[in-house]
Amino acid sequence: MLLMSFENLLRPGYINRMRMRNRIIVGPMEKSLANLDGSLNERYIAYARRRAIGGAALIQLESTYVSPEGRGNPYQVGCHGDHVIPALTRMAAEIHAHGAKLAMELHHGGRQASVAAHHRQPIAPSAIPSAMMDPGTVPREMTAADIRRVIGDFARAAERCLAAGVDMIHLHGAHGYLLGQFLSPQSNRRTDGYGGSLANRARFPLEVLAAVREVVGPGYPVGYRISAAEYVEDGLEADESARFAVMLADAGIDLIDVAGGTYESMSKIFQGPESPKGGFIKEAAAIRRAVGDRVPVSVAQRMNDPVFADRVMGREGFEYVTLARAFHADPDYVRRLSEGRPDRILPCIGCNTCVNLTVARIPTGCAANPASAFELSRDSYRPSPEPVRVMVAGGGVAGMHAARFLGLRGHEVLLCEATERLGGQLHYLRRALPEYGTLVDWLARELDELGVRVETGRPVGVPEISEADPDAVVVATGARGGYLWAVTEEPTVPIFDVLSALERPPDEWEQDVAVIGGDFVACRVAQHLRRSGAAIHIIEAGASLAADGAFTGLLAEIELEADQGVTIHRESTAESITGDGVVIQSRGKEGRLDVGAVVIGGRRPRSELSDELSRSGLAAGIYTIGDAVRPRDLYAAGQEAAEVAERIDLAGHARAPLSSLAAPTTPG
Repeated sequence: MLLMSFENLLRPGYINRMRMRNRIIVGPMEKSLANLDGSLNERYIAYARRRAIGGAALIQLESTYVSPEGRGNPYQVGCHGDHVIPALTRMAAEIHAHGAKLAMELHHGGRQASVAAHHRQPIAPSAIPSAMMDPGTVPREMTAADIRRVIGDFARAAERCLAAGVDMIHLHGAHGYLLGQFLSPQSNRRTDGYGGSLANRARFPLEVLAAVREVVGPGYPVGYRISAAEYVEDGLEADESARFAVMLADAGIDLIDVAGGTYESMSKIFQGPESPKGGFIKEAAAIRRAVGDRVPVSVAQRMNDPVFADRVMGREGFEYVTLARAFHADPDYVRRLSEGRPDRILPCIGCNTCVNLTVARIPTGCAANPASAFELSRDSYRPSPEPVRVMVAGGGVAGMHAARFLGLRGHEVLLCEATERLGGQLHYLRRALPEYGTLVDWLARELDELGVRVETGRPVGVPEISEADPDAVVVATGARGGYLWAVTEEPTVPIFDVLSALERPPDEWEQDVAVIGGDFVACRVAQHLRRSGAAIHIIEAGASLAADGAFTGLLAEIELEADQGVTIHRESTAESITGDGVVIQSRGKEGRLDVGAVVIGGRRPRSELSDELSRSGLAAGIYTIGDAVRPRDLYAAGQEAAEVAERIDLAGHARAPLSSLAAPTTPG
């Protein structure tokens, strides 16, 4: 990374009268960490405190509901009752103690609120359901009384923020929530004074702003987050958003934070590693031009590369940038920049594991950083009083994480990797999604700084491990490609697994490719091959694709379904590969696909070493983690690596036999 001062990012600034120690805002991000009543707990406070310690200037927690029927997640933060004030006061004090400011993003989900979270019929500008919400949920059109009540709920939430010592309020008008639903012609079909023209559609959010301003006064900072474009038919476009931004400026807004998309264009909200950097720069620049110097503008979405972000700020005149996932991955993002060590920033790889966990109502950890959201137990690493000797077999992400965590505790670690390079399966995946490779590079630098011995090109078996005589062995041998169940009858087409397919140069692919199996990794490969220009047939025995990819898998399925170059054969099996074709059957009917190449989906664990060690009778504790247990994802690999390091460390502290270590607790 280039040596630069990052002046645009690191210089102090002001929002209204509030001083910011730098220009980087921690963006709001739901984490499924709050209590069921919407109040904060010590785990959430520890999470935010860690970002303040790391140098963040302004920390927004997440979309915070002001009305019970506006909640979208049972574990979402609320500001709907006075019971939330004590913990919110502690949160503000903790953040202030480390030099940061606290902002609350007040929110009402409207038609995108979840009936599973609040058990009431949603309300909305019009009785138009969201296609991405709970099946059969039709919102009730808001009456004039509903409108007055919700405006009052925003005002009362602002009062609670003031009582707790919160420094700033943001109004969440983005991502298709209630404020944005009134503004959007796609979701607002009202015929009264709140619908029709842009001025009428803007009336409700401007009345909310006025009510909040009346509570907090003119010197208190109030921001507004907007989806500058919704990317749906008849939805809000950038030109209307720019005109609305001028209305916000006229109404005295102190910051406009530019985002994009709604639940019906979810892939725009959660852009992955295949998307370009700075997804909303164009729209934010239009708003910047519209408001001139009257209001500071911040831009969100894949701005985590500090070199890129600093240059964009200088070029477009943005006063701030908003980073959510970047701080989730590395709470020390600002500190590392300030120290002139941007290469030490633990990169967000855009995998959206955090989104999967939030949607599943699971505390939102991070695939890149297994300590994120586990600050109460994994934030500090004191040297163990009883260092142990640990051999890690396998230099993929699970093995590298385990070696790092053990090295942080001062244990004597030797990592052995059979191939000549580190990274395991990410060595292949980084060819399609280069950002995944940045995690491997970061882990390699960390191991080097910690002094962990790393030996590549060194396969190990029971004899080598026995000779080394470690106290503990971590088996992290990963996975190999899937099994071909179809019969092969003199095929003339090349056959690949998902890993060798990723290693093949993009310009060598045939025009038509069959992918046998619709698991998440196979779908990722199919997307990669489409970007290479190949037409794809996906043959999946089940009814849906990428089910093992959770919500991110759903987004992949939606993208593949919409791609005219992809043909999906659901509830179908590949019976044989013969000549230059694949014989498939679907519900008893047989057909043939003429293709130029075949990719076998799925992966299998490399469990041989684990099995051999279990039979060997070695005195060392044996622990198998990651895909060597069963192929899953990066999050499982990182969590199991952290857990095994904790167990080895505890066993060393207690001088207990390492063979008594428990099995991993990460859900399969």
